[in-house]
Amino acid sequence: MLNMYASGLWAGRHSAGRVPSNCCSFVISDGCTLTIRFSCRESNLELDCHKALQALSKSNRVTLKWIRGHNGNRGNDAADELARLAASLRVAGPERIIPIPFTEYKTWLHKQTQASHSVLWSKTKECKHTKEAVPVLNLRLTTKLLQLNRSKLRTVVGMITGNCPLNKHLSILGITDSPLCRACMETEETPLHVMLQCNGVAEQRAAHLGSSATLHEALGDLGGLLSFWSELGWLE
Repeated sequence: MLNMYASGLWAGRHSAGRVPSNCCSFVISDGCTLTIRFSCRESNLELDCHKALQALSKSNRVTLKWIRGHNGNRGNDAADELARLAASLRVAGPERIIPIPFTEYKTWLHKQTQASHSVLWSKTKECKHTKEAVPVLNLRLTTKLLQLNRSKLRTVVGMITGNCPLNKHLSILGITDSPLCRACMETEETPLHVMLQCNGVAEQRAAHLGSSATLHEALGDLGGLLSFWSELGWLE
């Protein structure tokens, strides 16, 4: 879009340069105005446009103004009509006739990466505990996790993966003899058991986690999850 505005300005300046006069160009792209004004060299077209305006200003009084788009300006309405006409024409020659913006490549690459990651995650038979906590990719959860400090992030990641200082994991590492839950002594002490099932911490669980039925639901409230473990003090 920026190149289209710049191309129009460039053509208009060459047309107006035939007879010395006071020239005034109206554009609805503030970004285009700033780019041409400061001679930003991100494309040859923008640089050519800047040079054309500089040359024209030697024998003309040139004014470049920004106007609000779709506001009843005759020139802008005419440009919109020409744009609609151009969009309806059949392209002659190999596509694409307009260079693809770099942001388009970034968006495409991001979508392809997310799609491939989702397929890989759905097909893997490993990471059972993590898949129970995060059954599908969750960008919103990722964003929240990256905003936590290192200590809190370690706690949440431990709940997701099961690799945390609870008795089940510690017994696997040979650090403790019993994998049983210290609160109820009925079953193995895992994040799932403590946060969803253990009767020994039912009061704390109700106060901080509410009635979460799955690890996935519990992760929806990171503040409650962190305060729950902070009150228990089992991970310190």
